[in-house]
Amino acid sequence: MPVIATALLAGTVGSLVTTAGMAGQAGRQAAVATRQVGFVHVLRAVVTRGATPAPRPVAIPDTKRGLREPRMTKAMLRADAAKQAEARRYLRTARPPVAKDLAGTQRAQIRDYFCGPATVTEMLAQMHVVLRQMAAAKELGTTTGGTDWFNRHGYPVPRVLNAHQKNTTYVAVALPWSPTAAQVAVFRMDLVRDLNRGRGVPLAGAAYEVPGGPHLVGHPPGSSIRHWFDIRGYSRSGAITDYEDSVHGASSIGWAVSVPAYSSLPTTTMVYILGARGYIW
Repeated sequence: MPVIATALLAGTVGSLVTTAGMAGQAGRQAAVATRQVGFVHVLRAVVTRGATPAPRPVAIPDTKRGLREPRMTKAMLRADAAKQAEARRYLRTARPPVAKDLAGTQRAQIRDYFCGPATVTEMLAQMHVVLRQMAAAKELGTTTGGTDWFNRHGYPVPRVLNAHQKNTTYVAVALPWSPTAAQVAVFRMDLVRDLNRGRGVPLAGAAYEVPGGPHLVGHPPGSSIRHWFDIRGYSRSGAITDYEDSVHGASSIGWAVSVPAYSSLPTTTMVYILGARGYIW
């Protein structure tokens, strides 16, 4: 498998594949020629427009230990807190089903760094909105370095999602490298709430996979990978998370053949995969 590295900005979320696990310091230093695939998001009133700056290549750590959470502005923290409070009120009286999935809308990403645009188009399709990947990439400011989590213009993913639908106002949740049991419980609440409030809406996951840690189904376990993906459902009252993966069918990704279009993982495992990045809900 070829070595793939990721271009990344401080405070950004990356994209598809990053660095293959390699033995020795020299090997790790060699694995710095990368591409990124994007993902991002935030409150309609919080995000601003603007072009994504060109990312600068950096080495990608093969462990998440000690990494800080991605950037969260005070405005985004307030927006998330307000939405969390509403979710708690909703779930106090609602009786959501034990399992629910939105329609399967998986699309193969048309470029190896287009996981962000593909995820946004998949999510909007579940809300009956058509947006092509090239158009989504332009609006997101996606470059060969991927789609940012946050940049000097704000949060691209929520901005684009909020500009194209009125079912919900998307906000970002940043997670530490080792999420707590309380953070797993909050994700589970957010998942069940979003899938059932109104017509139901998907979430966007920002994966950060490292050698020795859990990976999304079919992703090479010896590689460090940053990847946006569509979270479309749950079972066992949120103990299992269902998602779709734009790597499936992507001709520009050598290991795409091993990745199913639709998969499920225990929610605790899923939240750990999101650690050191986060999710949009």
